[in-house]
Amino acid sequence: MKYGSLEYQYAEPIARALAEHEGFSKWVLSKSKFSEDADARLLKNEMMLQRQTPTAEWWRFHFFMGCKNPCCSGGRETDIFAVFEAQDKRRFAMHFEVKQPKDRFDPARMQEKRFALRAQCWVDKAPPKVLKHQDASLGIFFSEDRRDSFEPVLSCFPTQITFEEIEREFPQVAEWRNQGRTS
Repeated sequence: MKYGSLEYQYAEPIARALAEHEGFSKWVLSKSKFSEDADARLLKNEMMLQRQTPTAEWWRFHFFMGCKNPCCSGGRETDIFAVFEAQDKRRFAMHFEVKQPKDRFDPARMQEKRFALRAQCWVDKAPPKVLKHQDASLGIFFSEDRRDSFEPVLSCFPTQITFEEIEREFPQVAEWRNQGRTS
């Protein structure tokens, strides 16, 4: 199986629902530090224009090689990156990590510790292909079955949403169930 294909099976329907299902987007934001702005508008089209890559998905493969900050260098990416605009025109970003049920955090890479640093780095100076924003937060989508093994790193992610919650609240988003969920 190609690297990332199982992750994509979970990430793509979530990203699509953020863009196309207002109720889902509001639900996700209501679980974040931006809960007061849960009705914010996702800037999908603006993100695509900023990327200047017609074949790239608006949400996927956001990374920046030109930053000297170790949190950004080396091609580290954000699984789902979404910039929203609140009614007062303030922009904020959500950096989501997607941990499909067989995935894990590699303690040697200290991956989870770099997420907040990268989010702040991009607020301070957005990379050229990243839409500018004034605030950011982190979220993780993961399987409840992995909660115990992820416990040491979950505190790095203020927004924590399980695939099982999505399956209960928004079954139409949970397309991974139709593809034979792998636990």
